[in-house]
Amino acid sequence: MKFIGIELRSLSPVLVAAGLALLSACGGGSSSSGSVGAPPPPATLRLLPASGDIKVGGALQVWAEDAQGHAVQASFSVVEAQGGTVDAAGRYQAPATAGTYHLRATSSQAPGAVAEAAVKVSVYQVALAPAPSSQVSRLDHTASLLPDGSVLLAGGVESSQLERYLPSSGSFAPAGDLGTRRWAHQASALPGGGVLLTGGIGVTGNVSAVQSTAQIYEPGTGARPAGAMTATRMLHAAAELADGRVLLTGGLPVTGSDIYATATAEIFNPATGGFTASGSMGTPRTGHTATRLPDGKILIAGGRDSSCAIYCPLRIWASAELYDPATGTFTSTGRLTQARYGHTATALPDGRVLITGGTTPDLPDTDMSSSVEIYDPATGTFAGAGTLLRPRSHHTATLLTDGRILLAHGRTTGESSMASATLEVFDPLLSKSVLLVSNLTTRYSHTATRLLSGDVLLAGGTEGGGGINLTELFR
Repeated sequence: MKFIGIELRSLSPVLVAAGLALLSACGGGSSSSGSVGAPPPPATLRLLPASGDIKVGGALQVWAEDAQGHAVQASFSVVEAQGGTVDAAGRYQAPATAGTYHLRATSSQAPGAVAEAAVKVSVYQVALAPAPSSQVSRLDHTASLLPDGSVLLAGGVESSQLERYLPSSGSFAPAGDLGTRRWAHQASALPGGGVLLTGGIGVTGNVSAVQSTAQIYEPGTGARPAGAMTATRMLHAAAELADGRVLLTGGLPVTGSDIYATATAEIFNPATGGFTASGSMGTPRTGHTATRLPDGKILIAGGRDSSCAIYCPLRIWASAELYDPATGTFTSTGRLTQARYGHTATALPDGRVLITGGTTPDLPDTDMSSSVEIYDPATGTFAGAGTLLRPRSHHTATLLTDGRILLAHGRTTGESSMASATLEVFDPLLSKSVLLVSNLTTRYSHTATRLLSGDVLLAGGTEGGGGINLTELFR
């Protein structure tokens, strides 16, 4: 993105030479008299960017400074009528049409001081760009977009360290420590900009166990303990409710190869800092998804009933449920066209939910799914919506600013390794994908976070062994 600052100075005052001459002629002045009072010198205003490239529908944080680099209060506007919007805090939202648009800042402190900048808004290149490696190798970690546009990487099998990706410099910076390793947990955004980390596997000494603990990361202060959860859970699902509370559902209560999942649910209330039980699902689930719908209800889809592998049968679900925050109850809704866990569920701009991939028992020659289906809340039903170019499970799905979905890596079949090197951009309107291949790594159990600009940060995961610290940017 080209971001070109333009400085405009307030006009100089008109000299009153004729008046001075008249005063001298009338004896009203002398060579020793003081000069006529002048207004302050011209003010300089700069409009500055906070990041680099910006995509159609992406966002950019701008601010105003004076010539000395001090922040200046200013009002912001977009010159072109169809050039997007900018709020009072300087957050610019690009339009859906590519082009060059102009932002304007008007000083609230120095009348007449104005600055403009040209912003180039472009479409996705559907390409990968290298990014600096994270400071710590991570597997089964979480990644959360913070209000300032940075990304918090938390937990993972290898380390308790926290770090932030800074888009403005394209680098990682330390962000504190959790005090203990935590993985297979969930991270949820809280009102005010904090991040809630719940459950997962934690390590005390040399002993690992499923946790009922929670922590809150707050920008500027780091991580602190939160209230105790009502149950231990790992590989559970979390959903942010419209009122700022967080719903936790299902998961495994302990580690092991033949452990049954729980059907319980609980709510975290940021106003009280505590957890309370909130009914139970109709089916015990782990590896399921939880997605908020436009009416505030939460769609619970798929999953499996256990980690059974030796002494008990593993059941994978095609069932789905709706959680109603108003009543704290679950009701059944529709049925997936394919039973699956380790899949993704993405809320589309039109309110429907896109389900992709996962591990399934419904295929004759493989357990990796390439099917796509859509849940329509208006009818409460699921319907097929195409096929991926690669089967994927334990992959990521990220809604792009143009309405398409980036499906990245995951476990797969038909490639040289179990971990996929491929990504695809799926268009829900056409039910078709565009494929691209990473030359950097294969991976699954990684994270994918859409930045304010619209780019997507891919971080960590595993190639099939331990965690990795490799990162890439999708643009």
